[in-house]
Amino acid sequence: MKFFSQDSKRRIPSEVLGLDIGAAGIKVVRLRKGKEGHALVAADLLPPPAATTTQLLLPPKLVTNYAAVALAGPQHLVRLVTVPGVGESDEALAARLQDMVKVERTQRFAFRALRAVPGKRETLVLTVAMPEGEVQRVLDLLPHGPPATFSVEDAGLAALTAFYHGAGRELYEEAVCFIETGAKSTFVAFLNKKTPILIRTLELGGEKLVASLQTQWGLDRETAIGTLGQGATIDISQPLHELALPFLRQLSISRDFVERQEGCRITRIFLSGGLSQVKQWGQELQEVLGVPTVAWDPFASLRMPALPAHVESQRGRFAAAVGAALAVFEEA
Repeated sequence: MKFFSQDSKRRIPSEVLGLDIGAAGIKVVRLRKGKEGHALVAADLLPPPAATTTQLLLPPKLVTNYAAVALAGPQHLVRLVTVPGVGESDEALAARLQDMVKVERTQRFAFRALRAVPGKRETLVLTVAMPEGEVQRVLDLLPHGPPATFSVEDAGLAALTAFYHGAGRELYEEAVCFIETGAKSTFVAFLNKKTPILIRTLELGGEKLVASLQTQWGLDRETAIGTLGQGATIDISQPLHELALPFLRQLSISRDFVERQEGCRITRIFLSGGLSQVKQWGQELQEVLGVPTVAWDPFASLRMPALPAHVESQRGRFAAAVGAALAVFEEA
């Protein structure tokens, strides 16, 4: 689901840089497609670009000809729409969507037909809108190659692409929930038999938890972040529970809706993003919803070298960067 893409007639590169430009940092992966599958060449976690940054400078080991970029933002609109009266290959689908989805002139719009609804002449469609200014900002950060911008897409959907290439390949008849937490928001997708049924972006992110810990316990930012790390000895269960309550209520309502509509049962919750590495996050979800949680590793399906220590400890944060790169290879 790309908002900017190079001419589709251009040859798909065999190597691409996946960039997830987030508020808490830039996750970067250099992926190569070969006969034996996808390989991770290099990965790094860089500081977020400042407002005054005019060009993104990357370490030489990360530079290749093309970059696929993932972005998250409060103005991104990701929706599942059922379009009556047309099939998924009908030329009238685009025209009908324009009537149904109100897109501003300041937004870029993309869509993808997912499936025809059995027994009815209607199609389930995934639609996404993103401010034009955000796309232009990416193009400005990468003004000349290498790397040249190959594509730009929503970070939550990019993370979902990575999931489909990893643990999602084994879902078959299962209904699950996929949750990707960013710095400022959380992307949630309920899937049944691999098809998205409900997608939401909710206002809960890792930065909000860090700020809460700083305020409640009088910690500096570095110490607050340290309480979220692997092996941390401070119990953050209570502040996490209080902060997550509104999110958990909405998640529970969404779960109940999907189970009623689909006649299914959500059997597992897969976690990626920053909070996926906080053990209390998975425990809280499992306790409230009564569903097992799995902290999913976006690197698990890749052939890969040894990772730098600061990347190894943050593997769960790289789902969107991995997914953005894999989406380029899917076009081949």
